[in-house]
Amino acid sequence: MKWFLLLVAIILVMAMPAVAQVSSTIVAGQSVGSLRIGAPISEAISLLGDLYEKEDSQSGKFTSYDWPLTPFFVVAEKESGRIVLISVWRTSAYRTDRGITGGSRRDEVTRAYGNEFQTEEGENLTGLIFDRLGIAFFLGKRGVLTDRVVEIVVFAPGRWKEITEE
Repeated sequence: MKWFLLLVAIILVMAMPAVAQVSSTIVAGQSVGSLRIGAPISEAISLLGDLYEKEDSQSGKFTSYDWPLTPFFVVAEKESGRIVLISVWRTSAYRTDRGITGGSRRDEVTRAYGNEFQTEEGENLTGLIFDRLGIAFFLGKRGVLTDRVVEIVVFAPGRWKEITEE
């Protein structure tokens, strides 16, 4: 039993540097955890794995990447290969640097980020888009997630319409 505990302790000590590198903080216009706006898409693939689907936008300007076994969706500029948008959804594992996470209420979002946002209405979601800051929050319209954060999107500030209206 002592050998087992010693082995577990050694494994934990060896894993600590890797665990320390993984962040769950979201920063508007900058990052979601270790994924960064402006980084090459190869970094996202390296972090999230090669089990993804990708699709080019109608204009051919952007490529979207979806990792179906993770809560991540990423958009990169096709020409440069740089990340311009990162979405994390249906998880409370990530928290903004202002304390907002999956499940946070609408009033918490507006207290943390203010009232200077554009609203986008969908069938199942309401989006609060803080374009100048580079962050958006999508709130549920049904059941227990009504008026609660379902998705957080970080993007290159000021580029929401350019990126999403393709």
